[in-house]
Amino acid sequence: MKVFRRVLLGTLLAAATISNMAFAGDTGAYVGLNLGIGKPDINMPNGRDKQSSAVAGVVLGYKFNPYVAVEGQYTGIGKVTDNVSGSAKGDAASLAVLGILPLNENFNLYGKLGVAATKTTVSSSLSPMNDATRTSVTYGLGAEYNVNKDIGMRLGWDHYNAAIDDVGNHGKNVNANVATVGVVYHF
Repeated sequence: MKVFRRVLLGTLLAAATISNMAFAGDTGAYVGLNLGIGKPDINMPNGRDKQSSAVAGVVLGYKFNPYVAVEGQYTGIGKVTDNVSGSAKGDAASLAVLGILPLNENFNLYGKLGVAATKTTVSSSLSPMNDATRTSVTYGLGAEYNVNKDIGMRLGWDHYNAAIDDVGNHGKNVNANVATVGVVYHF
């Protein structure tokens, strides 16, 4: 898995460097905040009481040209509570390349593909389940409306793969979908 991460990171950096040389204009760093709903698909031993929760995240990116950006993000992916008293909560840190489709000066659509490290934390009352981490592919879609040259408003959807360990430390895959609204500031 470490080889995969190194190859992916090298490929992302090479693509970003080449695209920066090939295109000019509409570039720069940006930061942002997201709020939304995360919905992890975790099966609880006592049945699910609540499956989604409010999440927040931060974004740091660099737009190389009007069509390509690289973005790092840290976000919650949601929380699940069971019918008794246990809960499982997930967070993700990701690095992704964004392919951007400018529709006009103010409105863009984007798709993203990258890698995310997720951590799932399980409450002590869920004894057959344990905390777990997982590194996997992440992807998403979204739209950005630029209010002016500095401020943009976003609507996005991201998919993450996470894991929960059972008593024998056998990982069980968990999918999580996160829908967000956010604001970005372009430097």
